[in-house]
Amino acid sequence: MNFGEWMCVQLTPEQQFEIEKQARTLIASKDAGFMAAALLKQACYQQQLLQQAVNEIARLECELMGRP
Repeated sequence: MNFGEWMCVQLTPEQQFEIEKQARTLIASKDAGFMAAALLKQACYQQQLLQQAVNEIARLECELMGRP
């Protein structure tokens, strides 16, 4: 993996579809709207980025301990 590559959020097509489905449900809701949909998407992307960061930290720690 190249330096900083882990910082690019990588969602599977299934994850992207599910997020979009949930966002459209919020947009169609009379109690929510575009802002709620945007917040949902942002939270999902942040969650994925955090998971990728944790995975990168674990990989680096294993590398420091001499494990492949």
